[in-house]
Amino acid sequence: MPLIDIDKLRVTRNHSPICQVSRLTIEHGNRVGIWGSNGSGKTTLLRVLAGLERYFEGNCQIQLSRRDRVYVDQAPYLFRGTVLFNAIYGLRARGLNRQTAESQAMHWLEKLGVQDLAHARVHRLSGGERRRTALAQAMAIRSKLLLLDEPFSDMDVDGRVRIEEALLNLTDTTVILASPTPLSEDFCHQIYELDSDR
Repeated sequence: MPLIDIDKLRVTRNHSPICQVSRLTIEHGNRVGIWGSNGSGKTTLLRVLAGLERYFEGNCQIQLSRRDRVYVDQAPYLFRGTVLFNAIYGLRARGLNRQTAESQAMHWLEKLGVQDLAHARVHRLSGGERRRTALAQAMAIRSKLLLLDEPFSDMDVDGRVRIEEALLNLTDTTVILASPTPLSEDFCHQIYELDSDR
């Protein structure tokens, strides 16, 4: 049984479709690229998969609880405080003690190249640094389904390479990335294009 099974999905606003997926199945542990132009419905599809968008037609079956899904917005929200405080937040919320949470969070901050910013205040971060901090927080909790909305936005080449390498380490996680440009077939197991002409 696939992890995700979508059939004739349709989301509308003011009687106009903003996202349509005729058929899409995704297996456990796959990396899937969702690409399409602005307005094609990439973010809406991720929100449906995250359980944040509940008003739609058709079927969307996901073999996971909401707790096992993590959605990282293209403009991620961070709490006031330091990079490390944000990176450990999800782990602490799941009951890990501070020492273990900090160790795991620092592992992902290092993989994403922002370990030197661990004690920096988040309001001083660049857009790319904020995104990497949010990704470290999401990756640290090792969710079963990781939904990333344009994770390479605001990234230089080094940042993109580090994110791709970090995602390759999440072998037990199904990763779905939305992108306005096609993603590498070497990186993704599966690529699905959304059509903006509805």
